[in-house]
Amino acid sequence: MITLRLPKNSVSRLIRPLAIAAMAVSTGLAAHAADLRLLSSFNSTQKPTFAVLERYLANVKELSGGSVRISVVGPEVVPIFEQLQPVSSGTFDMLYTHPVFHAGSGSLALTVDAMQVNPALRRSSGVWDQVDAFYQKRHKLKMVAMMSVSNEGYHLFTKQPLSPAGDLAGRKIRGTPTYFGVIEALGGQPVVLPGSEIYSALQTGVIDGAGWPAAGMVSMRHYEVAKYRLRPTFGAATQPVFVNLDRWNKLDAKTKEVLLEAGRKTELEMPALGDAIQKEEDAELDRRGVQVIQMSPAVATKVQKAFIDSIWKQGADCCKDEAAALRATAIKAGLTQ
Repeated sequence: MITLRLPKNSVSRLIRPLAIAAMAVSTGLAAHAADLRLLSSFNSTQKPTFAVLERYLANVKELSGGSVRISVVGPEVVPIFEQLQPVSSGTFDMLYTHPVFHAGSGSLALTVDAMQVNPALRRSSGVWDQVDAFYQKRHKLKMVAMMSVSNEGYHLFTKQPLSPAGDLAGRKIRGTPTYFGVIEALGGQPVVLPGSEIYSALQTGVIDGAGWPAAGMVSMRHYEVAKYRLRPTFGAATQPVFVNLDRWNKLDAKTKEVLLEAGRKTELEMPALGDAIQKEEDAELDRRGVQVIQMSPAVATKVQKAFIDSIWKQGADCCKDEAAALRATAIKAGLTQ
């Protein structure tokens, strides 16, 4: 059984659309063609995921000489599970997110988490173009970047120790659908809630552990309430940047090229940069007494297979023929199973 615990909403559903519309009007008055408003599913407390966006923005600034300006608002304005629509409709110009947050609306990009971290091959194989075409057709969004956080992907951490078998029987583990396959393969029960609620849910016993990008326990202070982390990691945390298609079509050629080139550049840079962040984080967690539980080779193989199978099943459930075609392309390129 999967327990759903969706985020509590501090702003009523009647007030939020009005607030968003007011923001769009107020910021739009002063905007010119190179001023863009980006909605992010992450904020600066969620390192290194937010570091990916920071790198992309830095590359946009460098490549444009500062002429392309992107202002960022985060999940405190629009909750992560509700962000796709206001960008598709043009309330915001851009979106930085993880595709699983809009899985119910059709999320082909989430399947990239089941592929190897090889940015150049993802592009040359045709994977990148197929994902881009899907979002243009389905959601009226132009993809300008598809960036992996690092080579390490995801992990699980828990309040209590685990055996090398990774037995989660009877334990409630926070996870978006990205983690369902792994949690269930290890006998746990997935509980859906946003990352901002992990700390309090661990503290109060609502959950016994969580799935999260392999780095991030330090910035979110998860080490204060969870002292065990499972290794090896699994999958590839991949974060796209989208632009509202109507807004994209109105941009001049130079601005388009800046946004695309910044994406290409950041895709190539992030795996190494993310690995460096991961190394620093692991050393800090060691100092803070967060122990590593090393899964046996057999269990690690089981976890990887469960993750890949689960991700592709979600792709098939949401996107049918497009997911089948993308998987065929990725298999041919040696990017996935």
